[in-house]
Amino acid sequence: MLAGGIAVLVLAGFFQGTYGLGMKKYEPFSWEAMWAVFSIVGMVITPCVWASITVPGFFQYIAAAPAQTILMAAFCGFFWGVSAIGFGKAIDYIGISLTNGIAYGVSCIVGALVPLFLSSKVPSSAYVTGLVIGIVLLVIGLVLFTKAGLLRDAQGANTEKGRDPRFKTGLILAFVSGLGGAAQNIGFTYAGVTSQLAVANGVSATNAAVIPWIVVVSMGGFIANIGYALVLLAKNKNFHNYTDKGCGVGYAKSALTGIAWYAALGVYGIATVLLGGFGPVVGWIGFNALGLIIANAWGLKDGEWDGFEKAKKFLLSADAILVVSLVILGISNTL
Repeated sequence: MLAGGIAVLVLAGFFQGTYGLGMKKYEPFSWEAMWAVFSIVGMVITPCVWASITVPGFFQYIAAAPAQTILMAAFCGFFWGVSAIGFGKAIDYIGISLTNGIAYGVSCIVGALVPLFLSSKVPSSAYVTGLVIGIVLLVIGLVLFTKAGLLRDAQGANTEKGRDPRFKTGLILAFVSGLGGAAQNIGFTYAGVTSQLAVANGVSATNAAVIPWIVVVSMGGFIANIGYALVLLAKNKNFHNYTDKGCGVGYAKSALTGIAWYAALGVYGIATVLLGGFGPVVGWIGFNALGLIIANAWGLKDGEWDGFEKAKKFLLSADAILVVSLVILGISNTL
């Protein structure tokens, strides 16, 4: 079972690190045309089909939950949806490797601190020590990621391409998008009552875990994402993308991006169960570390850092520090 769990975890990490490619290579669609299809497939169709297969009649548990709780979860999902737009734009502006590193680092810092402030329990000194060390390393990693990006931008000014005017905007969006991870997790916690209702009715905990994602992603996050995409489609008059010659390639790329994005969440949930007692630690560390490493591997393969050797060294150093911080934070969660 452990070996199977590790194999499934690797698959989840692959999806986590790969889906960003579709947010960068979306031609022949415009960005907004891609984002609309991605949102529909990744945030509505795939989650609902997945939930329908694993928990038939899943909506009854959402309807049975307190309305105020569902609204709060959906609101958190909406806030996460806004940050997800920033993440997609950042990948388009500064690349998959830099965006993932910065957004992930910020998300981990917020994700580590929020539970500490919300918890009514007094944490052990060992936990606090591990948390502080992990967060310090995360901050160092973020500084190195930012330095790598600034070096690449500065070196780019001396090439034929010159500076990318979108770089600073992309950097800011990457930082802001990292905050959305916390909103997503808080929303999932609120929506957790739906899975509890399902489990009480005989549904396995593994299958029931997909229901809260419907509330956070399909109800809250989707509204923000599809709304923004439709506004841009109308503003830029790009609805013709959906009927232009060769549009099938655009549909395929966008749909696969959406499927891969949600598959990362769904497959990760299965992996944590298969890993048994190792799930909370090994699963969390492995999923995020693999996602980060694979995203950066794609970025390097795609030539994002070609000709920027000094900047690349900062990038790889930041990668290593973030992985170490993950291990420390994962261990501290068991103390």
